[in-house]
Amino acid sequence: MAVLAIYATKTGATEQCIKILAEEIPHCTICDIQTEKPAIENFDSIILGAGVRDGKIYKPIRDFIKKNHQELLGKKMGYFICNEKPKETEEIIARNIPVDLREAAICMESFGGYKAYAAPKEGTDQLRGIFVDKIKEFSGKFKR
Repeated sequence: MAVLAIYATKTGATEQCIKILAEEIPHCTICDIQTEKPAIENFDSIILGAGVRDGKIYKPIRDFIKKNHQELLGKKMGYFICNEKPKETEEIIARNIPVDLREAAICMESFGGYKAYAAPKEGTDQLRGIFVDKIKEFSGKFKR
């Protein structure tokens, strides 16, 4: 089963999470939506990941969802966000992902994150604030 993991990031947290997912999921292809246009018709499963700022997921992923809404309904879907306030996860997902896509998804999660001004410096722990255990649990839903 071919899995496509599409992401948008500003501080790098979402990219770190996507890399861990790709290591965990066989036949997983990574796509940075800001630099590539994915051919989603070639994949059975799609994971969308985005950072959050001011309660909104990053615009490239919002735009991708709008443009591909109907086609996404026919895929095995998972959504994750990187936000420093995990208690707000449900509200953020409800505001940013249409109800029919949420209902069809096999999983939705927050992998943690950090504030833009507090992103880890190069040479330090790039996974500080990231819940690696949640990433591994999430990835298990796409290994079948």
